[in-house]
Formats: sequence, structure tokens, C-alpha cells
Amino acid sequence: MKKNILILIGTLLFLANTAFGYSMPRWGMTAVDVYIPENQYSNIVQRTFNEWSQASNGKMRFRFNSTRFASNNAPIKVSFIDAKAPYYLVITRRMETTGYFTNMDYGFINRATIQIYLKDKNNDPIKTEDLYNELIPGIGYILGLNRIYGDCENLNPPTAMCLKNGYKPVITDNDRKLIQEKYTRSSDDIKEQKLKSN
Repeated sequence: MKKNILILIGTLLFLANTAFGYSMPRWGMTAVDVYIPENQYSNIVQRTFNEWSQASNGKMRFRFNSTRFASNNAPIKVSFIDAKAPYYLVITRRMETTGYFTNMDYGFINRATIQIYLKDKNNDPIKTEDLYNELIPGIGYILGLNRIYGDCENLNPPTAMCLKNGYKPVITDNDRKLIQEKYTRSSDDIKEQKLKSN
């Protein structure tokens, strides 16, 4: 009996944490500046950002820039590293804050970085397809979705957020639903924004 109760409590905590993880954090704006230095891979990075923007149904948009001003001020910064990748080609980080609004179910990402290694683990130049496959979950992560590790092929529902070398992620209907829910503003958000601006 005790064992069954512990399993039930564990399951409920897992589900609660999963729901909480999807509800926060997110960007507090709908259009975010992205610094991408000029490089042979710049277009594939922009393309992947645009695919997530389309998945959000335009609720999240990006402005791309390669100027020195943008390199210092853009909230999302991409850098290319001319070195052998430690494990993944793409390393993403997001800097989060919570409690900006009184509704604590909503958190915010205020900065993010994407580091792209130009050589794979064999020290060969990276392939565009491999970069794309790692950017899909990487950009999803800096938009606020959760990374998933493990058996990517048998996930139900399927998702593009699985990190596994050799896995070819595709933005799924479930990913679209999650990103659109995340960036749909609630009336509480709007009221709180108005109060802060007055």
C-alpha cells in the first residue's frame, strides 16, 4: 500500500513539474533582436529561428542584425567558435527571471546565448544538416520549451525538443500548441503591464 501511495505521489509531482515547466519561462516581448555575425552558416540559423516563429503563429518574431551595436545589446546572441565541438555542435543558455508579473505562473527569459562550434567531434567542418538538427531543439529551448533526453523516436506525443546525436527533429503539432500557449498573453499579463508602464 505504501509503495502504491509513493508511486502515486511521485507521478503527481512529475506531472505538476511538467505542467509548471511548460507554463514558464518565456520572453516578455513578441519581437526579439538576435545578433548573428556574418558567416556561411548565418542563413541556416535565421531559417531555424523563422521556423519557430511560424510555429508560434507569429506570436514570437525575431529581428536579425550583425552590427557591433547588436553584438553588445541584442538579448539573443549567436557566436561561431572555430574549434572542435565538446559534444554537441550547439550549446544554448537562457537567463531567466521570475515574478516580473504578480501572477507567478509566468516567468521571463531576458537573455540567451547560442554557441555554434564550426568543427564536429571528429574535427571536421560541420555539416549544415547536423547544425540544423541541433538548432531546432536549441532554439526551442531558448524560447522556453524543455529539453528532452533519451529515447526520442518513441516519444508520445512526438516533439522536436529531443537532444540526441543523429536524431532528426521536426517541429510537431504538439510543439506548435505548446509554443502558441506559452506566448498567448493573458488578461492578467496585460493589466499588469499597463500598471507598470503608468
